[in-house]
Order: sequence, then structure tokens, then C-alpha cells
Amino acid sequence: MVSRRGAIRSLLAVGLASNTALSGCLYIAGADRVKEPLVFVSRKNRITAEDATHVVRTIDELRSALSERGATVWLPSDVKIRFEDTTTTPVPIASNVTLASDRGVDGGQGALIESTAYHPTIFQSRKSDIRVTGIRIKGPQMEYFDPRTKSKAESAFYARAFEFIGNGIEIDHCELFGWTSAAVSLGGQDDPTESRIHHNSIHHNQMQTLGYGLDIRNGTHLIEWNYFDRNRHSVAGFGHRQNGYEARFNVVGPHAVRHAFDMHGLSENLSGYSGPLAGKYLRVHHNVFELTDAAAVVLRGISDRPSWVRENWCAAVPLLELKGRRSIIRQTHADAPEKFQVTDNHFGPKAVKRGRSWLLEHDTSVRYEY
Repeated sequence: MVSRRGAIRSLLAVGLASNTALSGCLYIAGADRVKEPLVFVSRKNRITAEDATHVVRTIDELRSALSERGATVWLPSDVKIRFEDTTTTPVPIASNVTLASDRGVDGGQGALIESTAYHPTIFQSRKSDIRVTGIRIKGPQMEYFDPRTKSKAESAFYARAFEFIGNGIEIDHCELFGWTSAAVSLGGQDDPTESRIHHNSIHHNQMQTLGYGLDIRNGTHLIEWNYFDRNRHSVAGFGHRQNGYEARFNVVGPHAVRHAFDMHGLSENLSGYSGPLAGKYLRVHHNVFELTDAAAVVLRGISDRPSWVRENWCAAVPLLELKGRRSIIRQTHADAPEKFQVTDNHFGPKAVKRGRSWLLEHDTSVRYEY
């Protein structure tokens, strides 16, 4: 049997597409319960109540079950667990644990885990081979705001659902929304890790200064078949030399705070470093970018290995008319075309329509050899 870590490593190593099947749409939560027709669902490898070693309904039960190595922890669809100001966090997760509910299974909505307070991190683990699937996880603030205008310190408003600093992490079919710093952080300064993030709806994570859907802090990660909207950055890379990601088959909705997919220059984040390094690589293909007033992809320096952005569909008409195509997919703080290739991307409303049709018609059989 191949471990989750091994499967993710093989996907990252050769860029192989998964065997995910497309099978419909979900509703994403929010103030108006917007229906988005390209929030994809897979029926393969889903966890059900019959697979569970633990069925939990309370915070205490959840905390206890997640501490057991190898547990499969099931939250029934009608469960609502609330983390309040007095709730002790972070909750640790042991290795080889699966946390699951039924979002996207036979119409299931998924259990709701909600934080009503600004906890810096709700769930945290340095362990490996952890999966979170089919759960709704709501943070304390859905709206955009700038914490620098508040009377409290900026850090008082930090809230994050998950921090994982282990390998073989898989997050799928979840709804992650309302988090101010990040919905999910992956890797650490001295800990390059690997993960696969797929079939999620990640939205309304939009606090100024942070506001990341996915905070890719170190390691190499695969991000596919997700829906993003109303994030300050839907995906943000930290910039370490071993820090890279591939984003494919995702849809980024029309509401932008800033550009969608990002790789920081390391000098922006690491004190004492002043070079042009911006991560290991940034590879973005076959995504639909519906945003019109912000860039789709920005590489803020020079990656260690070749980066490329190709065969995406971008709306971006106002930006296109004002500043041209180079404003939509761009490299800043450096000019190294041999390390950043931008080819065969498509622009305008008709392009977005074609891209949506392409995603509906294709499975994940597109392959690239790196």
C-alpha cells in the first residue's frame, strides 16, 4: 500500500494528474450562499461514517480523538462545534489521523467547526499523513478590514484554521472561510513539507496585511480543483529556496483584494536576506481567473528553478486595457525571462467562458514532465 506521503510525492515529482472525477457542484457559504457551478466534487476515495474509529459531537470528544495516532474521526453532518474566546487552542493532531464529514457526499453539507474569537491557530500538527476532508471551517471575520487602523495590536486579530508542519497532508472537499491570517499554513522555516490541497472552496479570507487562503510557507505543494474567491491572496508562497507550488484546474472568482496566486521574494519575509530569490518554483496552468481588477499571478523575484504560467484563462479586461497583458501575469523585483516563462494564456470574457467549458469537459489527464 502506498502511503499518503508517497502518493503526494509522486504527484509532485512528475506532475501527474490525479484520477479525480468530476461529478457536480457544491454551494459555498457566505452571507448570500452564492451558487458557484465550478466547485468540483470527486466521488473517489471519500470517507464515510462506516470508516470511522471515532464519532464525535463535542470539542472535548474531538480533542481526545485527534490525539490518537491512526484515528479516523467522523463528525456527523448536523454537528456544530464552536471555539469561543475561552476555548484552549491550538488542538494538536496526531500522525495518520483523518478528520472527516460528508460535505459533497450525497448532498451532505458537512459538519461546521466555527471560531467566534481570534485564536492564532485552531488546529496544529508537526505530524505526517493527516487528512482533513468534507468539513466546513469558519473563522471569526468574513469582511475585509485593515488591522493597522484598529486600537489593538495587529496580532490581536490573527486567526488561522490549520497549521501543518508535517509531510503527506491532504485537505479536500472542505469549505474554509472567515480566517484573517490564513485558512491553512503548510511547512515551516526549517521544515519543507509536501501536501495536496484539492476540491475545496476557500473564500472570504481577506484581512489586509495577510488574508491568505493557502499560506505556503515551505516545501512543495499541489493545489488543484479548488474554488477561490474574496481572499487577499488565494495562494501565497513565502519564498524559501525549497518553497514551490503547482496550481492547476482551479477557479478564482471575480472578487479580488489583491492578486490571486503569489510567490513572495524571500527578502520581503526573511530578515537579513537581501537577494532576489523567490521560492523554488511557481507553476500555474489550466486555471480560470475571473477577477478583473487585479493580477492573476505575481512572482516577486527569481525562482531557484524554472517557473512558468501557461494555458490559463483570464478575464481581467479593465486591467488589460489599462496596462496590457504583462500586468496580469508578471514578475516583479527582477527580470529573468529564462526563469519565468509566460506562454499560451488567454484573456477576456470569451476566454473565461472557454476555460470554464474546458474544465467541465476534461478530467485531470493533462500531464507535464518537469
